[in-house]
Amino acid sequence: MKKAIKKYYETAAENTIDGIYFVDRKRKILYWNKAAEEITGYKKEEIINKRCFDNILRHVDENGTLLCLTKCPLVRAMEKGEIVSENVYLHDKNGARIPVNVETIPVRNRKGEIVGAVERFNQGWGLPLIRENIQKLQKDAFIDQLTQIPNRRYLEIKIDEAIKEVNLLNKSHGFLFIDIDDFKKLNDTYGHLIGDRVLRAIAQTILSNIKPHDIVGRYGGEEFTVILKDIDEENLKKFTNTLRILINNSSIDIDGRELSITTSIGCTLIRKDDTIQSLIARADALMYEVKKSGKNNCKFG
Repeated sequence: MKKAIKKYYETAAENTIDGIYFVDRKRKILYWNKAAEEITGYKKEEIINKRCFDNILRHVDENGTLLCLTKCPLVRAMEKGEIVSENVYLHDKNGARIPVNVETIPVRNRKGEIVGAVERFNQGWGLPLIRENIQKLQKDAFIDQLTQIPNRRYLEIKIDEAIKEVNLLNKSHGFLFIDIDDFKKLNDTYGHLIGDRVLRAIAQTILSNIKPHDIVGRYGGEEFTVILKDIDEENLKKFTNTLRILINNSSIDIDGRELSITTSIGCTLIRKDDTIQSLIARADALMYEVKKSGKNNCKFG
């Protein structure tokens, strides 16, 4: 009977859309389900018997605080003996920062002693919809083949639409111009294959942290632009800085070494008198001001 019950719970865990893993008191991972593999990119064989803070998920909050080095939700659940829920950002195998909601549940033995914990996590609800929309663009040659996000051609169409919405519907939309710091040096030092991995990681970090009706695309080279719908100045500034922090806390593995990246970002609200050219020029100029003042920052204007 016990074996049948155990098998039932294992089957249920393997067929849920949520990532699920179990840890002991020392946070050694004892179980890792299929959804956890799909969300993070890490296979079960790479994870079992490792500790969750062994350079794997490396959860951070929106301020970039490394939760594995402080008290992560798993630790707090085991210390408090109660369920802990939190929104955090995990680090996937490809180097992107993915927003997830985690719920950690303490596990007790028959004596009532806490012997470990279970963590359930899932992606932001909008990400599957965003990826579905991007797949629909493939056939119209609107996708950048390297990063698998919209290309410059599609971006310019959507920028024009956003300007019209600001004028005709009195909407408030934001615009970001993002440039990777010292990307030429990175390519010269590590080669273009590593540079490509960096571009893909940053593209996925941005894509994973915008809303379904927002637009991100690769404008050219190491430049990305983002259209943020229905956002005011305060929230635009907050989102831009959070995105910068998440990119800073993303990294790719090069033979056991972690390569981190920073960006300079210009952000602005779309104005009624904007054209595609004037909007891009203004955000680009703001980005260059960041470059001149030391990089790794964002500027609104």
